[in-house]
Amino acid sequence: MSEARTFKVQSGLAKQLARPGGRTVDEAERRAAQGLASHREDTLVAIGRIIGELEQACAAAEAGQEAHVYERAATLIDLAGFFDTGPLYEAGYSLCELSDRMRGAGVWKWPAVEVHVKALRLIHAGGCKADDNAAVLLQGLRSVLGAFAPAA
Repeated sequence: MSEARTFKVQSGLAKQLARPGGRTVDEAERRAAQGLASHREDTLVAIGRIIGELEQACAAAEAGQEAHVYERAATLIDLAGFFDTGPLYEAGYSLCELSDRMRGAGVWKWPAVEVHVKALRLIHAGGCKADDNAAVLLQGLRSVLGAFAPAA
């Protein structure tokens, strides 16, 4: 019986990583953050459009728009999650949760949705700052959400 031999194979990536030079992790992270920050304003404009679509849905209050509300709110929090939008993200998440709970219970209350959308508009217009006004709005949204039992 022959003895087992082990061979060490070095990949091309390992060779590149072993070479001196390149970027440090801190430098790469800083550059990535700068690149992402360059999209913040465009993202906030897109979030404003989504809030406008939600406002239109509330104004129409049409049956069949329930799924649209959840979809738009989910898109809003997807975008808001890339940046420090503090209370805006939490309010959007609350709207998703509210929509999910109401649809799960088979009871849709447009006024509860409208309260969330108005809060989103106020937080967005205020620059997404985590201030006392936003805290009061978020507390109100938690109260509205608490009126609907979680989906089973």
